[in-house]
Order: sequence, then structure tokens, then C-alpha cells
Amino acid sequence: MAHYSKKYDLYLTATQSFCHLCSDLKHLIDTHIVTKDNEVFLRKFCPKCGESMVKISTDYEYYKKCEEYLKQPDLPEKPLTQVLKGCPFDCGVCPQHQNHPCLALFNITDECNMKCNICYYSAEPGLGNHRSMDDIEKMLATLLETESEPDLIQVTGGEPTTHPQIVEILQYLKKSPVRHLMLNTNGIKIAEEESFVKALKKLGGGFEVYLQFDSLNPNVLKDLRARDMVEIRLKALEMLEKYNISTSLVVVVKKGLNEHEIPDIIKFSRTYRCIRGIVFQPVEEAGRINAEGDFKITLSEIRKIIIEDEGNPFTADDMIPLPCDPHKIGVGYAAKTMGCDEEGKPFAQLMPVTGQLPKELITEHRGTVTFEKDKEFVKAVIDTVSLDTAMGESIMSDKIKQKLFCCWPDFLRPADMGYENVYRLVISEFSDIVNFDAINIKRECNFMIEPTRIIPFSTYNMGIPFSQTKVEKFKS
Repeated sequence: MAHYSKKYDLYLTATQSFCHLCSDLKHLIDTHIVTKDNEVFLRKFCPKCGESMVKISTDYEYYKKCEEYLKQPDLPEKPLTQVLKGCPFDCGVCPQHQNHPCLALFNITDECNMKCNICYYSAEPGLGNHRSMDDIEKMLATLLETESEPDLIQVTGGEPTTHPQIVEILQYLKKSPVRHLMLNTNGIKIAEEESFVKALKKLGGGFEVYLQFDSLNPNVLKDLRARDMVEIRLKALEMLEKYNISTSLVVVVKKGLNEHEIPDIIKFSRTYRCIRGIVFQPVEEAGRINAEGDFKITLSEIRKIIIEDEGNPFTADDMIPLPCDPHKIGVGYAAKTMGCDEEGKPFAQLMPVTGQLPKELITEHRGTVTFEKDKEFVKAVIDTVSLDTAMGESIMSDKIKQKLFCCWPDFLRPADMGYENVYRLVISEFSDIVNFDAINIKRECNFMIEPTRIIPFSTYNMGIPFSQTKVEKFKS
């Protein structure tokens, strides 16, 4: 007679992963995705270590919603590597990958002016290795082979502002076909050198600072960054506000340390006109990790904190899965206008947009992080919530837009809106050896760009041994 137990989990599907117990990155192992008590797990089967369970979501209902938001893939225009061993060993990018590089990361140096306790790249002072302009040109050429009109390039490192040619590099990339350019930084140079900030301002529209901002608590920052960065971050924001340079705050979230600060950081962000939103990133087990115990937090846990925060207007309907990679990225967009709080101090009024949009408008468009490519997509949504408005395009008045925005309050007049009126919350969870899912990794849309290949961000950080030591360009 068949055995049945209510204590056992419900099987959803099968995938492959790596064993995080023996840290074997050379061999994939059979893995089931299962649910139990409204949570979702990877049930791994390692020949050496036996069975193990990894929680990947605390909200089975939201997990199912992610499946509903999965859309048709936006493929790279051209693969660069062949399929020899299968995913993820053929990264470069191979023909199996199901997403184009909507976020292209240019790592321009190994050098850093900090040595954080968490760093996916293990950067620190003294590593050097600044990439040459020739390297940057080759990286751009390789990106353009797979994406002729890149949505978003992010300059990173190490700490990219330590590169002696950082301004020249930004100017060079800004002149490329890219729609939007970002600088990923800890903010030290911005806080200390106003002349550098003036140079950033001259880059014009379509440029944004991606500012590390994990906490307002010195002790939390000492845990994550090995030093108190509060004053430096505040000084950097003062400079960015002074020159009104578009800024996203990037909050690395470590379970049991700073997740309780999420509502406070959202509230804090609303006091600056230059801040366009916040990206929350759960700590990934890659690079340098000085942490012990249960320090990994899931996307669903962060989302729950956001939607249960009575101080911000984002509800469960407003924080939705991003269709290109729904299990790993959640987003919420709002229209923003600067007003004042009860004490007369600057404070942004927000009106969430995503919860008002039919799901089909989001899942049936072409493109991933940005929505610009689908000409059928409602232009009002394009101009309001996408990065394309950073180029200085304003919302045009037409009957469709007037109908869409008719229920909005008077202070949000579509004809007056631009990128300054956009505010977004993003939860971006990366894959590592613990939560790796061979099915989902094919959808990753964040890529590290090298002179001869482009590699998904997560597999790059994991140190997976790729099948090609020397890249052979894919021949169709």
C-alpha cells in the first residue's frame, strides 16, 4: 500500500544545482523544487553528502505568481560560445541562454579603497589591475555583438572611481548606443571631490549613480563594510542632491542584521529629489563572505517587509515579478513629486503605478529591465517608468495617455513628467552555490562583460569552471 504523510513536501518540478555542502562546482546534482507550509525549497541529492534542503521562498503564492509573469525570452542577437558541456559550463554567452544582457557590467579595475566584509569580487586596496582603454573598447565591441543597442551599462569594479581614467571611460561609454549609463560606487570620491561630481553632471541625461547604501547605523556598516560609512554616504548624497544627479541607493541585506531598516531607508530616500529609488540585494555566498550562520535572506522576505510597511504606499499588487527573470527580480514603480512633510521638510509623494497596469502590458512587451523596445506598449508607461525618460523625453499628450492617467491626482500631470518623477523599488536576488537553479540561471539578464565574452553575473561570481579556456566565437 502506498505510503502517504502530511509531513512530506509537495513536488513541483525538477532541476539541477550544485552541492553547497561539499562545494563541488564541477558537477551538477539532481534537485527537486518542492513546497511545504507555504514555503518553497530546493531538495538536493548529492552522491557524497546526501540530501539537503535550501529555502528559496517564504511565500508559495508569490512563487506561483512569478510563474504567471514569465514571458517569452528576449534572446541575445548573437551567441559567442558553443554548447560543449551544457549550462552553466558554456557561459560566454551560449545559444542556450534565454535572455539578452539588459544590464551589462563593465569591471574596469580590481582596485578598491575599502575592504568590505562582504564583496562578491573580493576587491581590496592594492590589487590594481586597471583596465586599459583598449580593453574597454574591446569589451564594448563584444557587448555590441550580442546587443547592438544596450539598455543599460553599469561601470563597476573593484571601486571604479579609483581608476585614473574613470571620467574618460564614462564619457566613452556614454557616446555608445547605450540607453542608460550607471556608475556603481561606494561614494568616497563623490563625497570628497566636488570637481569629480561636476564632471559626472556634464555627462547629462541618461546617466545615474548606483550608490552603495546599506544602512544608517554605524554598527551595521562596520559589520558589512568594516568601517563606519554614514558620514561619507551623507556627504555623497549632499553632493548628488546639489547637482541633481540621478541616484539609486543599493542596499545589501543580511538576515538578522539590517532587514529591519528597510522601511527607514525607504522613508529616508524620499527626502531627496535626486534619488530615483532603491535596489535591495540579499547577500550572496560568493567572493569574500565574513559571515556565519543563517545570513541569507530571500526575495520574498524582503518583499513582505516592503508591502507590510505602513509608511510607504507600495502594496502586494505594486511589487510584482520582473517578467524576464521573475523568481530573481521583483519591482515596483511609482510616480514621484517632491512636496513637504508635516514639519515642512522636503518629502516625496509617491503614487505606485505597477499595481494599476494590466499584467498583459508587462508580460507581452519586448525588452526586460526597460520597456522601450515594444512600440505597442502603452507610451505613457514607457515615458513614466522606464529608464528612457532619463534621456530627457517628456510624456506626450494623447488620448490613450489621458485615459490611463485620468485617475491620477492633479500634481501628477503627464505633460509635466520626466525621469525626476520616477521612483522604483527593486529586489534583485542573485544565484550562488546555495540557491543555484539550472533552469532559472538561463534567464539571468545581468552580464559581466569581458573583452572576448559576456558571462552571467552569478556564474561569473561563483567561479564555475567554464568549458572554453580560450573563447571560440560561435559559428551559426
